[in-house]
Amino acid sequence: MWLNLISMQSSEGGGESGINKEEYVYKIAQGIEEKIPVEFDVLYLRKEAGNDISPSTVVLFQELERFNLLISKITLTIANLKRALNGEIGMNSELDNLSLSLFNGFLPDSWARLAPQTQKALGAWIVHFGKRFKLYQDWIIREPIVMWISGLHIP
Repeated sequence: MWLNLISMQSSEGGGESGINKEEYVYKIAQGIEEKIPVEFDVLYLRKEAGNDISPSTVVLFQELERFNLLISKITLTIANLKRALNGEIGMNSELDNLSLSLFNGFLPDSWARLAPQTQKALGAWIVHFGKRFKLYQDWIIREPIVMWISGLHIP
């Protein structure tokens, strides 16, 4: 019920001292954009691995490819949202959904389709996203002895 109430709340600007929706969404988008890493260079990593790769390394490459798709989608949609909020491009339904999701603290649908299934709110999801990035970075350096299964895209 609370989620429905939040999604139905007015998105009009605040009072005299309040911040309007567009400014708030822009700040949230800016904050997320600063936390998004660059994509992994999977082709380079495949060359470095050579022909002698373990099953774990195959899983790593699959995970990195999926993670790169997610990074690419987040980067593109946030850049487009910021451009739309600045009036440089028109707001479409995907950007409107992204804006509403960021405003309400939900994981946007366009990102959720490329991410592991979750019920996390946006803030907790961003923290989880950072932990997954760290997992992959460490895995590239050295194959883990213990695997964080729920940190994988497709466990």
